[in-house]
Amino acid sequence: MIINKDAFLLKEIPQFHPASEEYLLFWREEKKRCIEGYWVGGVWMPGNLYFYVNYWTILLNKTAHSKTKTPGKPFLRDLEWEFFYNWCEARGFSGFEDDKEFTANRDYIEKGTDPNGRKYLPAAEYMRRTHKTNLGCPMWDNEAKNFMMMGSRGFGKSYSVAGGVIGHEFVFDGMKSYDPEYIGNPPSTEIVTGAGDAKYSGDILKKTQFGLDNLPGGIEIGNKFFPSPFSKQYGGSWYSGKEVIAEYKKKLGGTWKVMGSKSKIKHRTFKDNPFAANGTRPAVMVMEEIGMFNNLKASHEASVECMKNGAYKFGSCMYLGTGGDMEGGGTIDARDMFYNPDVYDMVTFTDEWEDKGKISYFVPAYRGLNQFKDENGNTLEAPAKEYLDGFREKLKKSKNSRSALDAELQNRPLVPSEVFLTRTGNLFPVADLLTRLAELEATNKERNHDYVGDLYVDSTSNKIKWKPNAKLSPIVDYPLRGSDDLAGCVVIYEMPYEDSDGNIPYGMYLAGTDPYDHDDSTTSSLGSTLILNKLTNRVVAEYTGRPETANQYYEKVRRLLHFYNAKCLYENERKGMYQYLEFKNQTHLLLDQPEIIKDVVQNSRVNRGKGMHMSKPLKDYGEELIKMWLLEEYESEEGLLNLHKIRSIPLLKELIAYNDIGNFDRVMSFMMVMYHLQEVRKMKVDKEKKISTIYDQGFWDKKLFSKKKRPF
Repeated sequence: MIINKDAFLLKEIPQFHPASEEYLLFWREEKKRCIEGYWVGGVWMPGNLYFYVNYWTILLNKTAHSKTKTPGKPFLRDLEWEFFYNWCEARGFSGFEDDKEFTANRDYIEKGTDPNGRKYLPAAEYMRRTHKTNLGCPMWDNEAKNFMMMGSRGFGKSYSVAGGVIGHEFVFDGMKSYDPEYIGNPPSTEIVTGAGDAKYSGDILKKTQFGLDNLPGGIEIGNKFFPSPFSKQYGGSWYSGKEVIAEYKKKLGGTWKVMGSKSKIKHRTFKDNPFAANGTRPAVMVMEEIGMFNNLKASHEASVECMKNGAYKFGSCMYLGTGGDMEGGGTIDARDMFYNPDVYDMVTFTDEWEDKGKISYFVPAYRGLNQFKDENGNTLEAPAKEYLDGFREKLKKSKNSRSALDAELQNRPLVPSEVFLTRTGNLFPVADLLTRLAELEATNKERNHDYVGDLYVDSTSNKIKWKPNAKLSPIVDYPLRGSDDLAGCVVIYEMPYEDSDGNIPYGMYLAGTDPYDHDDSTTSSLGSTLILNKLTNRVVAEYTGRPETANQYYEKVRRLLHFYNAKCLYENERKGMYQYLEFKNQTHLLLDQPEIIKDVVQNSRVNRGKGMHMSKPLKDYGEELIKMWLLEEYESEEGLLNLHKIRSIPLLKELIAYNDIGNFDRVMSFMMVMYHLQEVRKMKVDKEKKISTIYDQGFWDKKLFSKKKRPF
């Protein structure tokens, strides 16, 4: 909560003569503030934030409705305070040198106090406190962490990073405390800025260059211009694969010498090369537009060692993502890293929006709307949320409601899950699916998780029976978390229907399976089987997992099929499932290759007997089948769609995140179900058409006997 914003802002830079003592004292104090931070009324402003809001230059719209931009100072809002506090935590903030009461040094978490008796406080809480007095220079004894920031577009994160992270690190050569001895002999630092595509990292570096070339504080006296004391002479190139270096030539004693700190900004592109940072030693690495980064995790793993001295991590990697800029494999990697911050050594936050535990840093759209800020830059959340909710309601009522609403969700997300909606590759009604997911997650806390357990063979009756087991853990997260039990378990949403004789009608239930073959895997691929009630159009059961062996998975599926008296259409590229059921003499549980394949792929000669192979045309058609089914209305209730019948939370998550690159095991098994359903429907239509043809021919109007003599 900002109380007195103006106290942290310079009203103007005094025009002292460069040779005056006033000039020297002013700029010395300002440099100290930019490095160590600035105290007002017990509140500490980080040095990089002080530098950014007082000395950086950005391009601003002349008016709210104008596209014309003009140079100006950045805003100081709650957004900027939060971001720079978070970044300080990532860089290793551990307390203040003059604090006799508290420490944020993580070495003393378990003990609770340090050797001097100072109580431990988490860095996030410590920095944000209003202290009794100025506590002096910040300490940086914690090991560096990584940091991920995801949010809506247009709230200024690129400018904040360009100026307060890249620019600040370069101008002050990575210094964390002010030391006059360093002025004449500064240290050097290394910054790496990259992306999956050079245009994204190039954009943030353009903003960095603009700010460096427009640092205020220069003064013209007579015909001589004295640049800002913060100005940095540099050479090199900003292009991808190149570097900018803080150096210049100066003639001393008749000899030209290379001067400067030698600090570097290196521009790297990671597309097709996750090892692009190899050979660098960055204190700071910035990865832009990670949702468009198809090898993000591989690049992370390859780069993290560049920021270590032995086991000690000195460097921090910052990952930036924007809603609406999510595509392909980048979405999967970014989402996985966002929801598993501990795995990737990120600064962690509590999910206050969707209650999903630890997450990375998320900026909701309502915090980026400047028209809903008070005089000190604090967000007026209630009216901001009301405005955005109202805008969404208008879109729902418009002609192109689904496409327009999906775009709004992507560009201005209100909850973390919305930021990962893909802009391409997802044909499904994302907004409707998100609403259904929210409904299920809200009610899931108030009821037991359906039926969780296992299926076993009863020794007396030799029938498959159900055994509840609350200790088993279904896989409900997408993407997988590191803590997930990959074995999974059977989840039943509706028990099979039995007639008066205790039999399950054959053909009532349809099944689809996306199997796997190998016991060990380096991928996140799982086996998945879904059961659909043909009459009610409800998914009634599923088993998704990867137990120790593939045969264990096949056996669970076999029992599930018997339990529902269902045949299964499976993806037959993997042979293990057929071989297992052949060994069990139960290949009759597998559906023959659907005839509708020939309708999709003209003149197809493929015939593998059981199951189907998912080629590109068949996958495209399968996606359409899913979409049509999701948007199909209840026969009994107008306005309610099939998607409202889905009770599988993980299936909804996969449908929402779907693209044609990542692993979507439940979606693929669901696609098998849709092909199965379509085959059944086609057989019904063909049968009716055949009967209709017989009637059309007037068969029943013909005389059964003729007066003509027979040859016998």
